[in-house]
Amino acid sequence: MWNEITVNQAQKLDLIRKEIKEGETVIEVESKMLAVIIETTIDKIDSLSLEDFTRLKKKLLFLDTEIGGQPSKFIQLGEKRYRCIYDIRQMPFARYVEGKTFSVDFVQNIHKIAATMVMPQKRGFFGWVDVKYNAIDHDKYASDMLKAPYQIVYNSCLFFCKVFINWMGSSKDYLINHLQSRGMTKAEAEKEVNHLWLTLDGILQPNK
Repeated sequence: MWNEITVNQAQKLDLIRKEIKEGETVIEVESKMLAVIIETTIDKIDSLSLEDFTRLKKKLLFLDTEIGGQPSKFIQLGEKRYRCIYDIRQMPFARYVEGKTFSVDFVQNIHKIAATMVMPQKRGFFGWVDVKYNAIDHDKYASDMLKAPYQIVYNSCLFFCKVFINWMGSSKDYLINHLQSRGMTKAEAEKEVNHLWLTLDGILQPNK
């Protein structure tokens, strides 16, 4: 089932779990989750018979299972396609900073992280070809990622973070020097790079 829900649905489910209100019953929480999964309203869920609700509630069982899956080379969205970039050297430094900024809450910002690590493509005469990444269109790319299968985006972003943190192990000096060239003091640059390291490590720890 993880392969059947979108990033947007996964984020809504994550928020429901994080924001359970005092006094809210299990059935109320399950009703909200079910409404997200089957893409309907709470009112329609509330109007179900107990028999129908019990039957549909089985759709929630996957939430307590491993997400599974593997990182993907591509993210396909109908007639649109994005190529995942796992080679950090292919990415402009500005996109590293975006990845750090959006990694504070991994699930809620996963569409923005994904938009940082992909290259848009278009279909040509001889197959799919890359289109120049435009930082101005980051929000548009992120919006597309909301419609993508969560399992694919989750695994691809997680793998990207692993590659990134491994690369940083041998590139901290480069990153610090680069930030200094953009106007930061050495102390500020070191703080920024260390924060990025800790942020990525925080994402990976629960998944090791």
